[in-house]
Amino acid sequence: MNKQLDFLTEYPFQYLSDLLKDIKKDPLDVVGLHIGEPKERAPMHALNIINENSLSYSKYPTSSGEFYLRESYCNYLNERFSISNINPDIHVLPLSGSREGIFSFIQSTIDTTKKNPRVILPNPFYKIYEGAAIMAGAEPFYLNSIESEGFKPDLESIPEDVWEDCQLFIICSPSNPTGYCFDKKEYIELLEKAEKYDFLLCSDECYIDIYDSSSNPPLGLLECDDVTMADSRSVIFHSLSKRSSLAGLRSGFICASEAIIKKLSLYRTYHGVTLSLPTQLASTWAWQDSKHVESNRAEYDKKYKAAISCLDEFDDVKRPDGGFYIWLKLSCDDQAFAKLLYEQESVLSLPGSYLGKNIGDINPGEGFLRLAVVHDVDTINKAFSAVNRTMQSLN
Repeated sequence: MNKQLDFLTEYPFQYLSDLLKDIKKDPLDVVGLHIGEPKERAPMHALNIINENSLSYSKYPTSSGEFYLRESYCNYLNERFSISNINPDIHVLPLSGSREGIFSFIQSTIDTTKKNPRVILPNPFYKIYEGAAIMAGAEPFYLNSIESEGFKPDLESIPEDVWEDCQLFIICSPSNPTGYCFDKKEYIELLEKAEKYDFLLCSDECYIDIYDSSSNPPLGLLECDDVTMADSRSVIFHSLSKRSSLAGLRSGFICASEAIIKKLSLYRTYHGVTLSLPTQLASTWAWQDSKHVESNRAEYDKKYKAAISCLDEFDDVKRPDGGFYIWLKLSCDDQAFAKLLYEQESVLSLPGSYLGKNIGDINPGEGFLRLAVVHDVDTINKAFSAVNRTMQSLN
């Protein structure tokens, strides 16, 4: 077996299962706020397309996808980010969701013939970043994002030797779990670092279409760098999972320079991960239709309003700039609180410490709870009131 497997740690949800294993609950009584899974109904139009084209499951799809699908990516990028020069033949590729895509991209990117390959990733972080770096033979460097700095990643803390060894810098904007969004100045600073130290900047933007309807949308990396240029160092990932409540469709795409896409396309030819033709047709509709996304966004406005109104035991709870989590600051141990919340109220939550790494004597996730604001308003009122009552019981 690959010895790199020995360096992988359990997924956060396994830690949560271990924490709660002795508490017996009727599954029907449990409300899960721990998983970032949309609860809005999947668009019926997309599901109908899949059903109407089910006979196409007998055909092998290509790893590069049909032209109409790749064209839909470009149309989406043009509408969302005003980017009109992306070529569907050379700048985009379909992915089986951003999770699979990011993992396979990192495997194909890291050059282990170079000394001390490193991947810089946010802390707290989405577990896939760490696991993919380790399996690719690179050493992760964890970049703390702490509350006192507004959860902005602390670039100044990165030592010179880490910059020099960096092959890939991963950002998630809007962030999972904090909701932090990069601004143009921060993107430009990272792009300048990428040029200076010769690394790729990987931007996971799977939450970028979920934000307050009354606010400006979060900025994307494509608005700060022209990936049609040969020297572009930007690699951007998008997904239908959150945007369109189509998590089970496993459909996303990558956008990058021609050279990067060409290399990744070769790798994925061997990798064997493709989207079925019914999935491609449904995805094409979903990327091109904005009405269901706007409707989704309006529902999240209601969900956040309901959730925050329940949390009067907590100081200054605000909706983040993007995403669908509340990164809730606690006045007690996050694991103990999550256990008590489940025991007393049958509500599952994710301790922030499970999403962070202890770096520099701090785990930036410690003392926080990640709560997914994804259920219908009635369920949210019930679950977040339970969170509030649990805190009351400790005060």
